[in-house]
Amino acid sequence: MIEYLFKLDSGASLQFKVDSQRAETPAASAGEPAFWTRLEFNQCSNCPLQLVRQPHCPVAVDVEKIILQFKHLFSYEKVWMQVTTPERIYTKHCDVQSGLRSLLGLVMSTSACPILSRLRGLAHYHLPFASAPETLFRTAGAYLLQQHFVFKAGGKPDLELRGLDELYDQLMIVNRCFKGRIDAASEKDANMNAIGQLFFLSMAVSNSLEDQLAELRPLFDSLASEPIPLA
Repeated sequence: MIEYLFKLDSGASLQFKVDSQRAETPAASAGEPAFWTRLEFNQCSNCPLQLVRQPHCPVAVDVEKIILQFKHLFSYEKVWMQVTTPERIYTKHCDVQSGLRSLLGLVMSTSACPILSRLRGLAHYHLPFASAPETLFRTAGAYLLQQHFVFKAGGKPDLELRGLDELYDQLMIVNRCFKGRIDAASEKDANMNAIGQLFFLSMAVSNSLEDQLAELRPLFDSLASEPIPLA
């Protein structure tokens, strides 16, 4: 369980607990979920789900309570945050949209969405407030680890990271379309800008994955040139 605590300058506190290993998407409210959670409402163009089997977008249902709590806030409002994971506690003073982006990214990647759930493995080692380079480092590292297991199982690993490039293309579409839902549910811009940040992050990586990976290469030059000592 991962816990997010927001303490606003107004004195209000907002707390959210996320079970990153949850098996099903729970109902976000006691009654019928909001209209913008309906699957057909601004449905992602790459969504594989069908309305006859899935009347509501699983991601929208998962984040509904969060969106309702922040619908009246501006993105620039200041907040003190504490994120508690099973291993450690993180604290940070930041604007609302930065903390909200981190929370929404966690909830969305652990939802029942067939596309976003491909990031579920990262949530097991969740890093709150991750920067763009940190996110790319973790995502690329996790993808390469997955390819190692593919190789060990007798498959052909994707060492050129074509699958990672394709994943970011898909994430860019999902984030762009999902922002349409959030815009319909919000009165001020905290929610909108938090989702917008996720969209622009996926767009930036999708458009220049090779260039951004090249920026990480100096971190590994010494590992490639120096022999690994034997015990």
